[in-house]
Amino acid sequence: MIFFSHKCGQLGNRLFAFAHLIAFAHANGYKVANLAFEEYAPFFETTNQDAFCRFPTTRSLLRSSKIRFILFTINRVVLKALRILNITQSNLHSVVIADLPEYAFEEWRFYQLDTPAFKKLANKKFAFLFGRFFRDFENLQKHQNVIKEFFRPVPSIVSNVRSLMAVVRRDEALIIGVHIRRGDYREFKNGKYFFSQTQYFERMMSLQLQHPERRMRFLICSNEEIDRGVFANIDHEVGTGLLVEDLYSFAACDLLMGPPSTFTKWASFMGNVPLLQIEDINQPVTLQQFVFLTPETLYNF
Repeated sequence: MIFFSHKCGQLGNRLFAFAHLIAFAHANGYKVANLAFEEYAPFFETTNQDAFCRFPTTRSLLRSSKIRFILFTINRVVLKALRILNITQSNLHSVVIADLPEYAFEEWRFYQLDTPAFKKLANKKFAFLFGRFFRDFENLQKHQNVIKEFFRPVPSIVSNVRSLMAVVRRDEALIIGVHIRRGDYREFKNGKYFFSQTQYFERMMSLQLQHPERRMRFLICSNEEIDRGVFANIDHEVGTGLLVEDLYSFAACDLLMGPPSTFTKWASFMGNVPLLQIEDINQPVTLQQFVFLTPETLYNF
């Protein structure tokens, strides 16, 4: 059994980290327990029914949020003790670390899962993984349907997303999801992608003015309160404001735009939706810039 216990960022990062592990496990017949997914477990049918957040899907008799947190804490304590004592290998266990510096995004510095060396470590009764850089690009691309099925939201979220999208898709308009990521982006990369709501509106209006003959409607979701007055002069709807509902509403759009973020990458992946990542808010935007990201770019974080 592979135990993963590294909380690498927020929801988007956690989903892709888990997805790489699931892809490897599915392709090679391993079992994974992602104890680091405990905060987000209640949002998905598979993890909501399992205290250990396991793949393949397994049910637990006890699966409250408190139980999940206790299991995560125990796993982290055990892992920390093994690292401090430098007991990284035994007949029963192995400890694998892929905790590289934040700047180390080159593919060659990733810890590749689907290799004989890692499989030897994973064959132990307990394999403890820590770090954010475990990857299996090939199998993630190959087994997309398995990943998408595993991350099916609970029925209440599915119902709320359907209700919202019924309003958003009330006619034949082109639906463009707009991710206004602020909050934590004030500090991320020194505020490089911290754009104002007015700047997003200007990009949206630019797209509409380029195609006056085409009806467009924008679905706006943000991690801060949206000023509806800023967007009064453009056809738009606002997401529910609940994290996973906004994420899967984006997956139901025709196009997506926003700053570089695993949040919109995941929505693009789940819904097979072309994405425009806004690197420079002053750069003109066109419909031709919305593209399907390459597997390496999409699954990379």
